[in-house]
Amino acid sequence: MISPDDLRVSPLLSGAAPETLRQLAAHAAPRVLARGETLWRADDPVGGAFILLGGEVRLTRAQASGRSLTRAVRTPGEVLGLRDVLGAPATFCEDALGGAPSRLVALPGTTLRASMRDPAVSGAALALLAAQTRDAEARLNLLSAPVAARLVTYLLERGPHVLPTNSALAEQLGTVPELVSRHLGDLYRQGLIGLRRREVVTLDEPQLRRHLPG
Repeated sequence: MISPDDLRVSPLLSGAAPETLRQLAAHAAPRVLARGETLWRADDPVGGAFILLGGEVRLTRAQASGRSLTRAVRTPGEVLGLRDVLGAPATFCEDALGGAPSRLVALPGTTLRASMRDPAVSGAALALLAAQTRDAEARLNLLSAPVAARLVTYLLERGPHVLPTNSALAEQLGTVPELVSRHLGDLYRQGLIGLRRREVVTLDEPQLRRHLPG
């Protein structure tokens, strides 16, 4: 059972009118996603969108090499599939996979589109779509940089945290696990990061920034 207050965790619906939230909650359904489980595949029909309550979902695209490239990582509060639902394509254009055990709320596309009559929701949707576009542009710029610079950018954005596997990190950075391992080792040996197993515990931010282009 989804309550209207559950939906307010998302910036899309934080300012929605009570009646809008009641209508959405009445048609919403909970969804649990395991690590590595598929939420949708590219070319699956677009049936609705999802609010991420907890965990992490990766949006990936298959490359000509056969490897997957992580286009974006969605975190709690974000809406997955918003652009697809509002843009009305017939199918999704990428895969969505659980990056960690995740809790979501499924929103039918027809109900979500009807909620756009609420000015607060439609305004928030425009702002979120604009932010996603900026993120996509920044990601393209990142992928044009050398692998070492991509890794440094990732570390500076995340700060101290538990690293994903080298394979998962390689997908996010558009490279191969061997290069991730090599560059992580280089940064560790130079004293620019402190590692405890897979956890980044310290970062020398001023020196790391010297490794960025420009």
